[in-house]
Amino acid sequence: MQENLTSVNQALQSIMPLIYLMALGIVASILFSIVDMFSIDRVLKLVRGRRVFVFLGKEAHYGRLETPPRSKGGFEVFYTDSGIENPLSLVAFLVENYHETGNERFLEKAEILLQYLKDRGMIDPKVTIEDVKIDSWAPPSRVSRKVYSNELGDLWMIISFVDEMTEEEKLRRWKELSDLYSKPLLKSAKRKIYNSLSYVKDKVAAALSSSTGMLMSSLPADLRKAVEEAQAKALGAAVGQSYDPLLENSIGRLVTVRVDDVDGERKYYQGVLGEYSDRYIYVLDVDYRLQLTAEVSGTEVRRVVPVVRFFGERLDVARERHFELSRGSNGILEIKNSWRRPIKVEKVTFGDKEVSVGRVLFPGDSVEARGVPETCSIHYEIALESDVVWPRSKAVIVGLGDYPPRILRSVLEGLKVKNLVKRVI
Repeated sequence: MQENLTSVNQALQSIMPLIYLMALGIVASILFSIVDMFSIDRVLKLVRGRRVFVFLGKEAHYGRLETPPRSKGGFEVFYTDSGIENPLSLVAFLVENYHETGNERFLEKAEILLQYLKDRGMIDPKVTIEDVKIDSWAPPSRVSRKVYSNELGDLWMIISFVDEMTEEEKLRRWKELSDLYSKPLLKSAKRKIYNSLSYVKDKVAAALSSSTGMLMSSLPADLRKAVEEAQAKALGAAVGQSYDPLLENSIGRLVTVRVDDVDGERKYYQGVLGEYSDRYIYVLDVDYRLQLTAEVSGTEVRRVVPVVRFFGERLDVARERHFELSRGSNGILEIKNSWRRPIKVEKVTFGDKEVSVGRVLFPGDSVEARGVPETCSIHYEIALESDVVWPRSKAVIVGLGDYPPRILRSVLEGLKVKNLVKRVI
């Protein structure tokens, strides 16, 4: 009997490490699941609820951005009035639900929605609720675009233009910028705690790895992999997204960003770094350059289109008048900036020929292009004040745009010494 008990105890002792590891894996998985339920990309969290333009592949979407927890960087754009596709089908769906259930609430919603859409010119004002037909072959309605995490490789940017903001949105934006320039004490303390936890997370991960390494080697491969993944996820979720020291010291500072832009060109922009995450960088106060082509006949601009055609679908500023034209002798075309901001005139084209200009015109400035016929195209750029979320696959912060105070002091001292040496020599 005693021998049997001894054998049982020995067997239990031999499998206890396995039991501990399994318990650790279960606890880690539960912890990860609870924390992960509330995790949202910290860049998307800042722009959640805002009206933005989203450029995805060859598509342009405008609306209010929302992102649920556990979306892994994915998000959803809820269209504003003009972006709703096939709104009559939405009304018909509510009417169909009323006929099937007899519930008056569906009919009330349909009538309210129909009036809303008529008031905004999206449906013929003569249409009544009795005119709405339930047509199974009609194109379905759509009020949003879901952007999944596996589509982020096609995402160019999420951008909001200051010109398109309401006064309330502008005030909220200026407060955000103000907080970046002079960080409130509570936010600074919270940031430091977060960064400290990130450091601790790395140390804890290393300690767990070394302490459980021998025990893990005795587990079956599948079980060992599951425990390692649960351990890593639990630690990552408990602390948050990765800490990048080269970006952390640039929060609230002017930065230079190299961007693979939506028009296929590589460009450099400047702005204030607001936040970063594993997937995104958020840069505020960017003068985003929009390329436009004006089709001209004589001194009249027949139409203006963005070079990237889908860019201007819902961007009102792209349809404003930016310059005035006058004609002189010998095919001289004078282009005068009549807009409230600078524009850059790149060139004038006609047929397979072009006249290079390459001039920045401030308001009221003008430039001449010679040898230009009556019908031509003017290629130019405008700069729009914007806040931009770029995926890190498309944009890299290559450096600061100004000196931090500590570095600036040493630079100025170095310049003083250099000038002194020159005077002595």
